[in-house]
Amino acid sequence: MKITTVGKVVFRAAKQAQHLQEAGSNNPEVAERLKKIRLVDALQKAKRDWKEIKELVGISRSTYYEWKKRLETEGLRGLQPKSRKPRRLRQKVHWTPQLVERIEALRNENPTWGRGPIWFTLRKEGYRVSERTVGRILAYLERMGRIESVASFLARERRGKARRKVKRPHAIRKPKGYEAKEPGALVQVDTLQVVLEGGERVWQFTGVDLVSRYGFGSVHTRATAGLAAEFLEAVVRRSPYPIRAVQVDGGSEFMAEFEETCARLGVKLFVLPPRSPKLNGHVERMQRTYKDEFYTRPLPSRIPELQRELDAYLAYYNTRRPHMALGGLAPMEYLARLKEGGSQSRMY
Repeated sequence: MKITTVGKVVFRAAKQAQHLQEAGSNNPEVAERLKKIRLVDALQKAKRDWKEIKELVGISRSTYYEWKKRLETEGLRGLQPKSRKPRRLRQKVHWTPQLVERIEALRNENPTWGRGPIWFTLRKEGYRVSERTVGRILAYLERMGRIESVASFLARERRGKARRKVKRPHAIRKPKGYEAKEPGALVQVDTLQVVLEGGERVWQFTGVDLVSRYGFGSVHTRATAGLAAEFLEAVVRRSPYPIRAVQVDGGSEFMAEFEETCARLGVKLFVLPPRSPKLNGHVERMQRTYKDEFYTRPLPSRIPELQRELDAYLAYYNTRRPHMALGGLAPMEYLARLKEGGSQSRMY
């Protein structure tokens, strides 16, 4: 009789363990959820607010009540994690080869078209397809390497345009051994943009000879290659010595007509490498002198009157203003000293 009773107890315990196992009691996630529910119950009895409970337990109020309800209605089985698989799955759409080939052809004909323009074109041609499907097919074609993305195409085109070089038959880099040892051997030329007191913007073409420091200048309302060519002709005409070479940066104002004028006048044209303004340091320094000494004065805004003021300043600069690099001589005084055969020593 005792053996029989023990057998019933063992059988009931085994059956209960089977039910618990089927309910998920041996599932670590179920046990963890049950532990959190009991911990929340204890904290609520201790009259803790939900902000503190959330920080201590790590679940929100809505999650707690959802788990609690599922535990009461379904038991431990209700605490098992539910599948997140959507109830309704989108059916796979089979693309016809004709549709894929047509989209590929449209993209190759129009490399910057997105799915919108291609979709409208397909609709006009009688294809029954959604805009999203067109987008998926485009993505598939890009992954397979059959078409290029719009972003890649635009980036490649921009790089190609940046790399295209303008044909410059006369301009060259300054030869490594070229040195300016006498007046006119090299004149550095650059542009200077200035805002006058009234707010008017003017552009000045500036030139300076490396040996004599003789200065040239002209002002305009803009800086174009045609105006730069006129400035060069004025430099050659007014210079007290022959001009054999000029050096400029890569600005567009020193191309086209300017380069043609250099070739016509027999003047060598040296163009600086990109991002190297220090190589034109003499003219850069002279433009600073213009800004400090000339453009700090009250000046007229009309170009003809401003040019007369600039010519007067250049006459003073070239004939009387002491130059540190010339030992205190003005450029014309230095040229006169050279002509007389005097000392050619100077400070650089």
